[in-house]
Amino acid sequence: MSAARPRWPIATTLAITLLAAAPPTCAAPLPEPVTTPTAAPSGPPPLNGPSALSGAEALAPFFVALAAVKAGRRHTPVQILQIGDSHTASDYIASGARVRLQARFGEGGRGVLPPGTPFGGYAPFQVEVTQSDGWRVEPSHPPGASPGPFGLSGWRLISTKPGASITLTADPEAAFDRATVCGLAAPGSGALSVSAGAEGGEFSFAAPSPTPLCRSISFAARSRQLQLTAQRGPVALTSFGTSRATGGVMLSNLGISGAELGEFAARDDALLKAEFAAYAPDLIVLAFGTNEGFRRDLDPVAYEQLVRAQIRRLKALAPGAAILLLGPGDANTVRPDIPEDGVHDLNFACAPLTEGETAHYAALIADHSPALARWYPPPTLGQAREAERRFGRRPAALL
Repeated sequence: MSAARPRWPIATTLAITLLAAAPPTCAAPLPEPVTTPTAAPSGPPPLNGPSALSGAEALAPFFVALAAVKAGRRHTPVQILQIGDSHTASDYIASGARVRLQARFGEGGRGVLPPGTPFGGYAPFQVEVTQSDGWRVEPSHPPGASPGPFGLSGWRLISTKPGASITLTADPEAAFDRATVCGLAAPGSGALSVSAGAEGGEFSFAAPSPTPLCRSISFAARSRQLQLTAQRGPVALTSFGTSRATGGVMLSNLGISGAELGEFAARDDALLKAEFAAYAPDLIVLAFGTNEGFRRDLDPVAYEQLVRAQIRRLKALAPGAAILLLGPGDANTVRPDIPEDGVHDLNFACAPLTEGETAHYAALIADHSPALARWYPPPTLGQAREAERRFGRRPAALL
């Protein structure tokens, strides 16, 4: 049991790393946070599983997995999946945690990525991803932009001609000897060749009826370049990833700019379940709420219920994973009619909305109130944060 004792310092390090992505600028005062132990207790909590535990104790299986990797008792990488909005998509928060965890527990590979290059400016850390022509990107955001189903990444990439390719080039610390691809098999679909150097294989995406498909391939030698090439008919990809066969930590960031938790709720259960089974996360980080803070019609009670429902859903779809709810990150805005271009908003003051401004926000916006010619947190961001805090304080048995 003594080998598991480092988990409390790990918990503190992980929480600080994830929550301190950027210093708050003009955020309103926050309610007293839930405290997390910082000293090792006399013994570890009973490992009854996340469904029977709350707070840091619910993460005990994840901490045990880290301790096992550190001690050399576990020989597969510890996988962390962070799913969220632009704070996740940018990879800055995830990268900070990834670098620290890998420095302490070893590199396990880059982990799961959205298919191809789903949006302009896509620049994940540790790898470079490029794609040829001959692909069609289908996004899940904004809602209704493309028909489902969607999986973990919220993106779908469909080849439109044979030979369309995706190339991943890894930094030395992200070299890999295993690759996984997930997508949608269907009648009339083609195949995907997967290669690293001289090694490779081919996965057929043809199926009698539409169904989720995840396939993995291992390579004898560690490589820094992965090539995915569509063959024959169309291939629909929803995610792919690279990893190492032994030890270390992977931290995958799967986010969409502007996304809300309700959009994740609309993703397909069967596809999510297949991807969770393929990637086998030890920890799922759910990181939404910032964009909800811009909704003037936010119902905090309904949002808390949505959070609860999605945690329950994740427990059912990925029963082996611990779950960490990461509260909404900072986001400041200005009066909507003022361009955020560094010219019209230059040298603006920064202060949170007062109670009166919050209560009459719509009227002040309609009147172009000069009082709102400043930077301030979104009007309902505090409500979204408090809804997640209320959920976090509930005993696990009430989830």
